[in-house]
Amino acid sequence: MLNPLDAPDAVSAAAEPLEDLLDDCNPFVSSIELSHVVPVAGTTPGHDWMKGLSQAVYDAGASGHRVGTSVVPFGSPRAWRDILRREVTDGIMQPAKRWPDADLRTPAEIRQAGELADGIADLIEAHLGPVRISGNVDGPHTGYIWWRNLLLVTSDWATILHLGIFD
Repeated sequence: MLNPLDAPDAVSAAAEPLEDLLDDCNPFVSSIELSHVVPVAGTTPGHDWMKGLSQAVYDAGASGHRVGTSVVPFGSPRAWRDILRREVTDGIMQPAKRWPDADLRTPAEIRQAGELADGIADLIEAHLGPVRISGNVDGPHTGYIWWRNLLLVTSDWATILHLGIFD
C-alpha cells in the first residue's frame, strides 16, 4: 500500500487531466480534491460516528467548517465509485449537462472521463485501502455553484472526496 498521507497530492495530480477534459468547453471550472487523511483508530461505530470522522477530516485541514448534519452511509461500499463515475460521465460535471450550447462530448471522451474517474478511485484505494463505508457529508462550499462531498472510510483511514464546479 502507498503512503496514505500522500493521497491528497496524488489525487490532485491524477485529477488534472479529468478536470481539463471536463472544462474544455465551459466557462466554469471543475474541481476534484481529496481532503486531509485522518486515522480511524479510536472511533467506534455508533450514533453519528461518521459525522465525527467528517469533522476530524475538516479539523485536520483547519477549514473551520463545522459538520451540521449526520452522515448517512450508502448501502454499498462501492457507491462512492459509482457516484464519481456518474458525475463525470452523465451527471452535472459533464459539460453538456450544464450548458445547452456546450459541445456535446463524443462517446470516446465520455469513456475517457469514466476511465480517468476509475483511475482516481483506484489511486485512492491504493493509498488508503478498500473503502468499506461512505456517505454524503456537508462541507464548505464558498464560491461553488455545485458541490458534493463524499466521506470515505477504510479500515484505517478517513478522508473526504470533494467534487465541485465553481466560477
